[in-house]
Amino acid sequence: MVRPLPITVHMRNPVFVLLMAMAAGSVNAQSNVGVGGERIEILNADRGEYVNTIAQGAQRLKGNVRFRHRDAIMRCDSAYMYQDQRVEAFGHVTIDQGDTLHVQADRSTYNGSDRTARLEGNVLMRNSDMELTTPSLDYDLRNRRAVYTAGGRIVSKSGGNTLTSDVGTYLTDARRFIFSRNVRLEHPERTIVADTMHYGTSTGVAEFFGPTTITQQETVIHTTRGLYDTRNEQARFSKRSSILSKGRTLEGDSLHYDRKSGQGLAWGNVQVTDTASDMVVKGDNGRYNEQTDRATITGHAELELLMGNDTLFLHGDTLFTSPDSSGKRIQAHRNVRFYRSDLQGVCDTLIYSEADSLIHMFRAPALWSGTDQITGDHIRIALRNGKADKLYVERNAFLVSQVDTIHFDQVTGTTMTGQFGGDGLRSLLVEGNSRTVYFAEEEKNGVESIMGVNRADCSRINVLLVDGKVSTVTFLDRPDAVLYPLDKVPPEELRMKGSDWRSAERPVDRAGIFR
Repeated sequence: MVRPLPITVHMRNPVFVLLMAMAAGSVNAQSNVGVGGERIEILNADRGEYVNTIAQGAQRLKGNVRFRHRDAIMRCDSAYMYQDQRVEAFGHVTIDQGDTLHVQADRSTYNGSDRTARLEGNVLMRNSDMELTTPSLDYDLRNRRAVYTAGGRIVSKSGGNTLTSDVGTYLTDARRFIFSRNVRLEHPERTIVADTMHYGTSTGVAEFFGPTTITQQETVIHTTRGLYDTRNEQARFSKRSSILSKGRTLEGDSLHYDRKSGQGLAWGNVQVTDTASDMVVKGDNGRYNEQTDRATITGHAELELLMGNDTLFLHGDTLFTSPDSSGKRIQAHRNVRFYRSDLQGVCDTLIYSEADSLIHMFRAPALWSGTDQITGDHIRIALRNGKADKLYVERNAFLVSQVDTIHFDQVTGTTMTGQFGGDGLRSLLVEGNSRTVYFAEEEKNGVESIMGVNRADCSRINVLLVDGKVSTVTFLDRPDAVLYPLDKVPPEELRMKGSDWRSAERPVDRAGIFR
């Protein structure tokens, strides 16, 4: 039962005093009738009076003031209530809507006709998931929508997140915030800075619109569109996004990231940049694990590796990078081709170890340097200061060096050991069942011409090259050799078994690795 309010009037007419007291008691115990049948009920006030100097029919209520309107209870120290269903409340103002939402402020203006409230001064809004503090807040009780424009701070109770922004909208039923301008989400394990962000307090899922940076220990993510599940630590990004971790950057048109597993997936114009190793890997799709520091690239995959003053361009259907003992390990599989100005090659599988500066080529490898082609079962190239230094060919080693369009010097053996110089391959030591077809040249009147063909078998042969061409062939053991005049050489002696000039496979420029 609601008790009548004491009424103070400044009139001496006792009849008028009685009428005013009856009217005040009627307003307190019943209600004011608003627009469209809306009713604001006065549940309690210690004192009340009419103040017609403010507005016709205005009431001033003081002490433990309580109102009810629909599903909301409003409390304050004092209030003005107007006939148009407006309430101005002052001192310890609170609004409770249902059992889930509580708002408090120093003062407020409530419009009963459209059920909107303007709250000012030390505003606090809270539910079971979060607390919002802001200097001022506009709250629509009908649509359960709260808006602040003077800066706000939200603390998530369950997620441990603290979020600040200049402007924010809270959809209380959906428990969803829309933030804009200087958005910042802080957590002990991460920081998110965004232009515009949507955040669900019950789900912990943040959506980003505009430039966004997520910093998480050693990992930094840049995006312009996407979402991040702060509780499960999983993210999906569209448009152009990047993940930077441990000196390596993964970029793509679309990215998925799982922090718990350290797994990052990328699609569309993927690029992995390793600044420590002067390496860039590109492709259509990519996978990177920050815990193992392993990356996989597929679809038009290309690796750019800076070696000294030159760059190696490498293609394979699949490219892998992983940590080595003191550097990176690169693997390329299927349809492997590479190009640099002084060295080109093809094979099925290639492995590069930064630790020992070795390139390994497997399965039908072919290597070109100048006019020389080298093949074998397994080719190793040792690098020094980013340049080719030594060459090792194991099993079925074969050198083919072009003399002219139809003649080729040929050297074969079980193994080859070569030395590179400034102009390419400089020397070869061929061992084990070594054989050679060598076109001897002579110079007449400044013109070089072939004078004959040297066909020889020997266990060990040393070959010297100048400007990429065979210059001298030295037989280190007793050779079985025959020198034929060019016009007398049997056709079968011109080409050794296994000789295969594979120039059509040779990449002649960077674009050639994708042929």
